[in-house]
Amino acid sequence: MKKLIFLTFAFVIFLMCSVFAGDYHTGATLNCNECHVMHYSQTHGYNADGSGTFTAMGTSGPYDNLLRNDVNDLCLTCHDNQSFAPDVLTDNGGTAPTNGREAGALNRGNTAPYYDATGHTLGSTDQAPGGTFSNADGLECVDCHQPHGYGGSTANPYRNLSPMSGGGFHASVSYAVGTNDLTMDVFENQAGGSDHYDLNNVHFNEPDQTASGFGAWCKSCHTDFHGSSSDANMRDQAGPAGEEWYRHPTADANIGALAGGHSDLTQFSGKAYRVHVMSSTGDWGTYGSPWTGAPTDLTPSCMSCHKAHGNQNAFGLIFAKGDANLGEQGDGSTYTDLCKQCHVQGN
Repeated sequence: MKKLIFLTFAFVIFLMCSVFAGDYHTGATLNCNECHVMHYSQTHGYNADGSGTFTAMGTSGPYDNLLRNDVNDLCLTCHDNQSFAPDVLTDNGGTAPTNGREAGALNRGNTAPYYDATGHTLGSTDQAPGGTFSNADGLECVDCHQPHGYGGSTANPYRNLSPMSGGGFHASVSYAVGTNDLTMDVFENQAGGSDHYDLNNVHFNEPDQTASGFGAWCKSCHTDFHGSSSDANMRDQAGPAGEEWYRHPTADANIGALAGGHSDLTQFSGKAYRVHVMSSTGDWGTYGSPWTGAPTDLTPSCMSCHKAHGNQNAFGLIFAKGDANLGEQGDGSTYTDLCKQCHVQGN
């Protein structure tokens, strides 16, 4: 059964007025009529004289939950190639989304250069790699996001990420806007505007140095791929030092902490353009400049190597050599260049 969805039909004035912390689908901007229609019939706006913009309805209705369209099509009314809302979908013509974003781009239709293998595929019924979750109706935006926001343990969580993603309950991803709060998982250094989703404005704290808030959220679907040094699915604690890891850690393993020529903090901090990592002290250096005196608390996690939605690279990987702006795909480098952001093995 289709899930209840609320999706915005934002106006340009939203960009002018939205200078407060928070995401759109909450509080005063939670406007029912933008996504719902009472009788699946509307020919004019809500002003007394019939004027006013409204979201057009799909052609195959009426739809479940009084929606104006199917879930994904309704979401994409605003979130595909619009200037007033984050653009989350490729145009399947090779052009990156209009708003270059930390999360990258979803794919739909297995069309070059955003093939299904490049990230999360809308409409896919496949089982999530490393887990058991799948949607018989096909992957929907609301499998990961709460369309009405969330008022639970974390009011208005980061990007309205659902605390029920993948069918299991877990803590929401918390965030601070404008002024950092080290007890929050994410820091957006700019409130509102079209570029506050840009990768240069999104940073990752580490409130618990043995865990990753973002990784715990991803784990709800991709279960086996996430954990710390104490988790049996990640590491054989009885194994020889340096060889005991089964999977790349997403928490509890700082860059350069393991001796023996594995990851190296100098290697990482010497690059002008570094992939994102977690910091318990809120220090990420200056993007675009090599980093002198980098702290020893820097921890890679899911977002260090992958775009959450995907990009034009297999698995949504961020191919980053580190000498140019990472952009949507990375900097045009290769898989091994990404590894060498932190690792020193090889030439």
